[in-house]
Amino acid sequence: MQTKFKEIISRIQRLYDFSKRERIAILIVAILLFALLSIQIMYTYLYIPQQTKQLPENVEEKINRFYSRQLFLKDSLANLRYAHRSNRISKKTPTLNPFPFNPNNLSEETWKKMGLSDRQIKIIKNYEEKGGKFYKKEDLKKIYGISELEYKQLEPFIFIPKTESKTKKDQSVSESPPIILDLNIIDSSDLLQIPFIYAKLASRIILYRDALGGFVNKEQLLEVYGIDSNRYQKINNYFIVHADNIHTININTATYGELIKHPYIDAYLTKTIIQLRKKKGSKISLEDLKKETRMYEELYNKLKPYLITK
Repeated sequence: MQTKFKEIISRIQRLYDFSKRERIAILIVAILLFALLSIQIMYTYLYIPQQTKQLPENVEEKINRFYSRQLFLKDSLANLRYAHRSNRISKKTPTLNPFPFNPNNLSEETWKKMGLSDRQIKIIKNYEEKGGKFYKKEDLKKIYGISELEYKQLEPFIFIPKTESKTKKDQSVSESPPIILDLNIIDSSDLLQIPFIYAKLASRIILYRDALGGFVNKEQLLEVYGIDSNRYQKINNYFIVHADNIHTININTATYGELIKHPYIDAYLTKTIIQLRKKKGSKISLEDLKKETRMYEELYNKLKPYLITK
């Protein structure tokens, strides 16, 4: 039994008994394995953290949505605060209904028509009774009881004659009429004197007037881009129209180019007029034009002042 055990031990020893070359080879393999393991560890340490910094695409999208939602909520709250503030201001400040006026010696009834309170009117009259006068627009701003917002509503409509200067305090002051302009003779610089008319709008009015051949009535201002019914109500009292010298078009002799330039005459109507002239072989009347073209009444009435037949 002991002999067999010794034999097994001897075999195991022979199995693990390496020569010098084999031991060197094993050492080299061990060093290589250690080097590979070290490289793997270093790679994981140096590069993996950088990869983990990049979040998955769907997570970034969710974060962006959350951020956008926060901005939206912030803007919504700001808008609510602004609306509340505006509503609070509008409740405190009554809406006035101003029209062109000279504040000097203006009657109480006229002040009331513009929306001023009895208290405000009384303060103004007390100021005038003590010798106070308005020499420039800003003087009305100094009246106690008229707020900054109310003054801003009144300011565009205040017209004080240039003759009423501080060097003529002893001169009696009376109401002066607002500026009245003839739409058919003014230029754009004249229009800039009128409240609610800016440079581009003044230019459009003049260009449209020239294209028409002159205005026939004030309501044609509503056809100008930039003038709606609200703006028209604010400016129409400044204008009059003398339509004696408007430019007319002879429908029996005008060329295609002359006809189509008019704002009320489109390409279809131009061709119809020329065809009608050829068909008739003689001069056509305005009634012929209306009948043959089946022109509706409103357009015919607008166009009629600009057309002649001889």
